Formats: sequence, C-alpha cells, structure tokens
Amino acid sequence: MKPDSMADDLQPEMKELQPNVTSLKELNESFTHLLSLVPDGLMMTDRQGRITYVNKAMEQIIGCSGGDILGGALDDPRWDFKCAGIADRQDDSVLQSVFQTKKPVVDEICHLTFPEGRRGVFIVNAAVHYDAQKKPAGIAAIISDRTELSDVRAEKEEIKAVYERLAQYSDEALFRLEMPDGVITFINDAARNIFGFTLEDYRGDAAIRRKIISSTHFQAWADELGVEKNGKNVLRNIVISGISRAGQTVIMECTIIAVRNEEGRLICVECMGRDITVRRLMEAELARAQKLESIGLLAGGIAHDFNNILTAVFGSLSLAKMEAAPQGSVYTRLVCAEQQCMKARALTRKLLTYSRGGSPRRKTVSIADVIRETADFALSGKNAQCRFSLPDGLWPARIDEGHMRQVVHSLVTNACEAMSQGGIVEIGAENLELAAGQIQPLKAGRYIRWYVRDQGAGMPPEYMRRAFDPYFTTKPMNSVKGMGLGLAICHSIVKSHEGIITVDSTPGEGSVFTVFVPAAVDENEESKPITPLTVQAQGRQKILLIDDEQILLDVTGSMLEHLGYDVETVKSHAAGRELYRQAEHEGSPFVLIIMDLTMRGDESGETAIRRWKEVYPEVKAVISSGYMKDPVIEEYWKYGFIGAIAKPYSLEDLKGLLEKILAGPQDKT
Repeated sequence: MKPDSMADDLQPEMKELQPNVTSLKELNESFTHLLSLVPDGLMMTDRQGRITYVNKAMEQIIGCSGGDILGGALDDPRWDFKCAGIADRQDDSVLQSVFQTKKPVVDEICHLTFPEGRRGVFIVNAAVHYDAQKKPAGIAAIISDRTELSDVRAEKEEIKAVYERLAQYSDEALFRLEMPDGVITFINDAARNIFGFTLEDYRGDAAIRRKIISSTHFQAWADELGVEKNGKNVLRNIVISGISRAGQTVIMECTIIAVRNEEGRLICVECMGRDITVRRLMEAELARAQKLESIGLLAGGIAHDFNNILTAVFGSLSLAKMEAAPQGSVYTRLVCAEQQCMKARALTRKLLTYSRGGSPRRKTVSIADVIRETADFALSGKNAQCRFSLPDGLWPARIDEGHMRQVVHSLVTNACEAMSQGGIVEIGAENLELAAGQIQPLKAGRYIRWYVRDQGAGMPPEYMRRAFDPYFTTKPMNSVKGMGLGLAICHSIVKSHEGIITVDSTPGEGSVFTVFVPAAVDENEESKPITPLTVQAQGRQKILLIDDEQILLDVTGSMLEHLGYDVETVKSHAAGRELYRQAEHEGSPFVLIIMDLTMRGDESGETAIRRWKEVYPEVKAVISSGYMKDPVIEEYWKYGFIGAIAKPYSLEDLKGLLEKILAGPQDKT
C-alpha cells in the first residue's frame, strides 16, 4: 500500500483522535500550571535516578533553573537532602535512600547545605512511583521549605528560654496565681529563697499561700485589674508583707501583672516582688535617728542649761551647809535638797547620754564579765532568776564599760519588770564574723552578739516598732521610772559603739533584745597622759574664773574662796586675758584658769585656750561645761587643758579636782 494511501486510510482515525489529543494537551497544561502554583517543591526521577521534573517552587528552593536541574543525578550536592532527625542517619541522602531501598519517607526533617554555607530546613515526603506494569519508574518527592518557620520557632524557643532564665534566676520573687481561687502554680528561685517555701508547699497547703499573699490582697488585685478585657493590665508599687518559713516578716514591693486569654479574660495574675525589708528597716532606722537627733538636740540643750542652774543650786547648798549647825533641822533639809540635786544631776546625765550617745571612753574588756556582773547586780532582790549562756571563747570588746553596763542593767531590769510574777531571764552571747551587707547597717568584721530574753507578756507590733522611741513607755509615769528614756538611751549608746540593738517580741511569748557590738582589734590602747600638775605658790593661790552666767561666777567664786583661793571673775575671754596679763606684769600670776566651754557671744573654750597658749605657753586651765559628754570634756588633754569638771558639781567635787591639780591649801571644815 502506498504511503499516500495509508495516510488517507488513517485520516479518519486521526481526525477522530484529535479532540482527545487536544484535551490531553490542555489537561497537561492545566496540571503543569497547577503544579507550578504548589508552594511545596515537587521532584520526579526516572528509573535510572535522573531528574525528570521539578516545579517552580523546587527551582526556588534549590536556587537553580529547571534547565540546570533536569537530567541531573540524585547525588548532586545541590539537592542532597540529609536526614536531621536521627543521629546515626544524619549523613544519609534521603532521596538516594528512597531510590535505593524503595522505602518511602514521610514528613522527614532534613537539612540542605547551600553553596554559600547557609543551611535550610525541609520536610521531605518521598516514595517510589510505578508504571503501568507495576514496575518502579523512579521516585516522586514533595519538599516543604521550613527554614523560615524553623528560624521563627528557634527564635521563639530562645526567647522563651531567655525569659525562663530571667524568671528563674531573677533577684525578684515571682508568683503566678490562677483565677479564680489564687492557687499558686509557679514560683522562681528567688521566691523560694526569700520565703523558704517550695511550690509543693503552696500547692499542698493553702494556709502557706495566705502567709505570703492573703486572699484579701489577691481579691483586691483581681477587682482592680478587672476580669474582662477592658480592665487594667498592671498595678505598680503594691507593698505587702509576708511571713517566711523561719517566722520572719518579709516586706515586698510588688508589680502585679494581668495575664489574659485570647478573648481578653483574666486567667491568672503574676506577682513580681522586690524584697525591701532591709530598705524599710533602714528607712525606719533613719527616721528614728532623725527623731532622736531632733529630740536629742532639744534634750541636750535643756540639760546643759539645767546643769548650769544645778551648779548654782549645788554650790549654794554646799555653802549653806557650811553655815548650818550639823544637828539642826536646817542642815537636815539642806542635805535632803542636796540629795535631790544629785538625782536631778543623774537625770540630766541620762538626757545628755541620750542626746549624743556620748563619746565612749573605750578600753578592751571582757564583755562576758560586764554582762554577768551587771546582770547579777540588776537581779539582786528581784523575783527573777538568770540563766547565762556565755561561752569561754567570747572575743573581748573595745567599749565604754560604764555605758555598756548601763545598757545591760536597763535590758535586764526591763526583762524583770515584764515578768511581774517572776521567771527566767536568759542572757547569751556568741562570736560572729559578718560579711559586708550581711546585717544592715553593720560593717564587715568581727562582732559579739548578745541578747536578753524574758518570759513576759511580749509586745504587740505597734509597741515593738516604737520600743526605742524617746519618751515612749507603757509603764506608769513618775519622777524617774516610766519616763521612756531607758531603751532610747540604750539605742544611743549602742549606736555610738558602731553597733545595733534590735527587739523581737510576740504577744504571750516574751521579748528578746539583741545587741551587736564590734569585737576588739589588736591595737595599742590610747591612755590619758599623766600631766605634772603640782604648782606650789607662796600664800594664797590665785584662780581666774571665766563664765557668762553671773550666778555661777558668784557661787563658784564663793566656793573657791571658801577653799582658800583668791578669785578673780570675768564674763569674757578678752577680759580674762587682760587680767591674766596684768597679774603676770605685777608678779602675782594666776596659777589656774577655770573656763566655760560655751559662752554666749564669745569664742569657745577650745578656741580660747589655743589663743591663750600662743601668748602664754605655760598657762594651766580647767574646762567646765554642762555638756558632760562633749569630746573636749572627755579628752581634755588633747585640747590643751590640764583638767575638766562637768556641771553640776558640788563643793566636794571642786575641792577634789583642785587638790589633785594644785596640791594647794585644803579646807578643814
């Protein structure tokens, strides 16, 4: 059959098949277009492993055009997808493995390293496809690019890890309380360390949670934040106080954060609290110190003026006694008045000790001996007993022994008065080595901690906070007892020793006062110099008396004259220097000057003696003041004086001082 004839014979059949061919062509174009829109990469190979098809997404994933990919082998490193899920398969080429083993892979996480070194993350699904005879015809693979999603997930996980670390290791306590009952479902390390409770403690016992965050606080926060989405999202500067496992009060300043679901409804509350216990204690201590300073200045000024008045009264009483018959009623009344003046002097000294804390005259002593001896004396005749716990190895302390005995006596006496029916007073001590910041406001170093504990009724919190306030007392008021100065003076004394005193009390369980004082360090003690004081003169010795109070000049001058001295009195240092110059010129010098420390409208005694010695280096002077705790009085030798006398003083006090200094005439009366 001729070719033309065959073509003619096939023409009807070809004409009949033409619609099918057109339809298949259109269908192929549609599938090609559809596959080009698929966001996942598609790849097919033939039975020899050569790539026969990739879509646009696959070209974008690999970064090559279809012309560079088609016909390529599976082992080409440009599309060598490595398994990432299983450690011992991480070097396997996933597509080659499917081609060789005929085993499909489903949602296999794979890595692909690009020529520039970047690594992508992909999800690979691949399987063998078969021809009409059910024979393997190659493999087909769907490859999803998860690089960006993986980066986002990794970033999210990193952010989550960062926040978890910040929460867990923050210095601020974190609590998460679920609505509506306030059950605690999360705490961080700081919350556990500050309060001593674990998450299991909070979950197992609602009473423990209420020790930290009461139901009242939680409900108030929920009400203010609002359950619905239009409520507040944060509350700031919320101050609460809780009780730790050790029973100590912890004050926290909190930020309260609302956590809401997608609908904006409050599902839990997060409490982020800063421990401000130490800060509050320091603020309270600062406020107390400012109060003590203000009242102390007032008390010191009053005591100074009162001492001047008492000096005149004391002197007048001493002189009046000299003129009264010892067996007469007048003499008896004068002695009684003098005794009351002695009590007044003791009171003013307490005021001055409180007002300044004194400048302690320190020496190294056994604190255990001071405590034991003073406590035994304070308990003498009382219906209380003392139980000591004073170990042999206590460090010595460098303290003003008299001041510290006053502290011990006051604390032990208070303990006895707290136990009206009798009981045991416990007194103990121990050595402590403190690091910086361990106990505020103490510096780092060695301390002796000692305490006085009673079994009395204890104090409510409002009394405990005011225990060291001046003039605060719960005792009956009278002339001495119950004035509210005892603990204030103790606080002032301990503070002057660079220590602290604290109180802890529970109603019905008694009180304990704890004192921290620095231990002695190895150093040479500074001792007061012994000044050669004997000045013997012919006849009556002359004394120059300088004071701005005329009554003191009159009374003290009379006392000195009674003791056998010639006295000149002036009311200013300038007039005194002029008298001193004239006496020197006339050959009848003054053997001693007694000058007041503070003079209204004139220079101080400290300045005056310095100017005096510039002209008369040999001058001898005694300083006198109503401020018995002034450094110039306590360490007079450092300022150029040969003696000091604190007001008020009696005739006997003045006589003793002058005999010691001048070895002069003694009154025989």
